[in-house]
Amino acid sequence: IRLYARPDAIQSGSGDYALHITKRLLQFYQDYFKVKYSLPKLDLLAVPKHPYAAMENWGLSVFVEQKILLDPDVSSFSYQMELTMVVVHEICHQWFGDLVTPVWWEDVWLKEGFAHYFEYIGTDFLFPKWNMEKQRFLTDVLHEVMLLDGLASSHPISQEVFEATDIDRVFDWIAYKKGAALIRMLANVMGQTLFQRGLNDYLMTHMYGNAARDDLWNKFSEAMQREGKDINITQVMDRWTLQMGYPVVTISKNDSLDNSVSISQEHFVYDTDAKIQNPELFNKSFQWQIPLTLAVGNSSHISTDTIIWVSNKTETHRVGHMGGETWLLGNINQTGYFRVNYDLHNWRLLIQQLMTNPTIISVGNRAGLIDDVFNLARAGYLPQNVPLQMISYLSQETEFLPWHAASRALYQLDKLLDRTEDHSLFSDYVLRQVEPKYHKLGWPTTSPDGSFMQAAYQAEELQREVIMLACSFGSKHCHRQAVSLISDWISSNKNRIPPNVRDIVYCTGVSLMDEDVWEFIWMKFHSSTAISEKKVLLEALTCSGNIFLLNRLLNLSLTSDLVPDQDVIDVIIHVGRNPLGRHLAWRYFREKWDILNSRYGEALFMNSKLISGVTEFLNTEAELSELKEFILTNGGESAPAFARAVEIVQANVKWHILFQQQFYRWLRKAPDG
Repeated sequence: IRLYARPDAIQSGSGDYALHITKRLLQFYQDYFKVKYSLPKLDLLAVPKHPYAAMENWGLSVFVEQKILLDPDVSSFSYQMELTMVVVHEICHQWFGDLVTPVWWEDVWLKEGFAHYFEYIGTDFLFPKWNMEKQRFLTDVLHEVMLLDGLASSHPISQEVFEATDIDRVFDWIAYKKGAALIRMLANVMGQTLFQRGLNDYLMTHMYGNAARDDLWNKFSEAMQREGKDINITQVMDRWTLQMGYPVVTISKNDSLDNSVSISQEHFVYDTDAKIQNPELFNKSFQWQIPLTLAVGNSSHISTDTIIWVSNKTETHRVGHMGGETWLLGNINQTGYFRVNYDLHNWRLLIQQLMTNPTIISVGNRAGLIDDVFNLARAGYLPQNVPLQMISYLSQETEFLPWHAASRALYQLDKLLDRTEDHSLFSDYVLRQVEPKYHKLGWPTTSPDGSFMQAAYQAEELQREVIMLACSFGSKHCHRQAVSLISDWISSNKNRIPPNVRDIVYCTGVSLMDEDVWEFIWMKFHSSTAISEKKVLLEALTCSGNIFLLNRLLNLSLTSDLVPDQDVIDVIIHVGRNPLGRHLAWRYFREKWDILNSRYGEALFMNSKLISGVTEFLNTEAELSELKEFILTNGGESAPAFARAVEIVQANVKWHILFQQQFYRWLRKAPDG
């Protein structure tokens, strides 16, 4: 195993980490798949520029430097984690993609979905304490892709490809993330042993050749049948791969005394008007075969879960004994690719449970409840106050994952509201939920020799998440702390800011302090040689409250050779996330579209990231008409990304019309604390 990079990177030891984990990963995959690595050597190549983060050439994986070189002294934990996962992903492709290749592009999701799923399995092997597959997978893959796949403009994971220009289109988040989520669901239905057996059989049969999805489904079905389990995997999976979107499963207790529940499924779409506007698409009755795991619980106990296969629109099932105070919980550990809704009484019981003793419900399910409740309310399936009531339990939450799920949902809402008159009602409410935990956890501590104490990963990530929420939602204490850390750095010229919170501190400092701080950070961006630090410094510059500086940054990043292509896109997106820069980034995007499109048009992946990043938080009628007008003259190749953008902005505008008043009305009456 060899790694090639620029001489100075090799000398500074920046490539050592990737080399070390690659050696362990090769062994891991050989043991897991029970199929040997097929070549005598494996080379890794770090390059300054590349259209993708990495590319899995057989025996010679190429990586852009940011995804393979690690400077342990200045890299944050999240940077290390992202880099680890890219390496894990590319090494997996040596089996899925290289040794066995999909027959045709419509099944690209097979190799990408597998490699993405194994990012979590392989990283768990390297660092078991990170608990990636049971935890981070939920927020970073499942919750993320369900946002996209809940749009009427989504598409099935298997897309037909007729000509070369179609190929780039199939490499999108649906292929990677939905692919991974469906594979995880299947692995959980089959159980670890049978899943591995099916994979081994598939690889052994098709090595040095091509295979289609049905070849894999057949191997899985055979593995199940040998154990006397008669499930036709092709039949089950075709529903999930050939239809777009996913179901929302609604579980409600029947009033009769026979302990029965009604379970119904329907296609989940954020904007229900889209169903009316596009009747030929929604006339088809979308139905899935759903492996629903269900448990019954009360204040002190939760039953073991049973699996119910739901294949009709509505079904009735008997479950264990249920009293008035018994609640139901579906999709245990969120292994299924669907949302779960309940009758309002059941939601109240679940919220009460979280307030009194959250640990009865697993960490994965606590995060899942938070994500489902916010998204169900966003789409109008639930009243707006239900998610707000649920987060009032957070001061009792001691685990990272539910906090992470909550902060993602709260940032989405914040961006929807941050230009409304009553925004402070919302930010004050969130801050009241966050502050007790913030004061309890404090800030990372420095040991006497100036090095940072390495807390356990989960504790460190939780602390970081809470600090980020506190600073973002206006905690004065958090702001003072950030300002004093930046001032100390400027006066001593020694950066004592813990790497794990640097992005928060830099961004908060730039937003609150004067122009000199912006210039100081810009200067540090120029002089820093550590790639991970450069990225954090550049993003901090987008937090300024000064429109002139934001404009200057946009122009500098597009014209400067110092800013890699990938980062130019991030700068424009981050300026758009700043409420003061939202309209500026949107105007800049339209003015510079020809340059941006000629630069990134080839890499559709980057192009659609830019389009969705700049438009996702536009939410006024005026911005919607500007978007539609712009698309008329500039749609072209990027039409699918623009169609998604219109749908998202339309839903944002509609949310304001339908729900904004109801939302603020509840907040005005919300209890303190």
